Amino acid sequence: MKELLIHSWLMLNSNSKLIMERVIELSEINLKNGKIPIAAVIVDKKNYEIISESQNEDSPIGHAELLAITKALKKLNTNRLDSTNLFVTIEPCPMCAYAISKCHINRLYFGSEDEKGGGVINGPRIFESHNLKKIDYVSHCYHEKTTQLMQSFFQLKRNQQL
Repeated sequence: MKELLIHSWLMLNSNSKLIMERVIELSEINLKNGKIPIAAVIVDKKNYEIISESQNEDSPIGHAELLAITKALKKLNTNRLDSTNLFVTIEPCPMCAYAISKCHINRLYFGSEDEKGGGVINGPRIFESHNLKKIDYVSHCYHEKTTQLMQSFFQLKRNQQL
């Protein structure tokens, strides 16, 4: 059985850093529009060419990861994404982690952990399931910035409720 490989974000190459910066840029756009600042970018694992990108929508299933996966599957005319890497603002929820595994994405990169709703490091730890593909992941990419984005969003929402 393949073991999960967890890599240090400090070892990101320049291409990975650029893609993660794009994720942050898309997340900031969502925040400015009053939406949760979560974005996802899927790239070719060899040349880092962007295949698809998406931002969370105002829907229970409008998660950036699912939207980016759907676009990538359609663009590549396939049902497997094993030649791709996925970059996302925050730890994917169980639903998104399951989709990532079922699509055979090569590697996942994410910023902040999601202690309440995550499905990779926290919660059900989907990638550890014996009947799913084990996905390598790199956590805490630009952790301070992604955490700040999430905190800003929830502070904004709290202020609107006052």
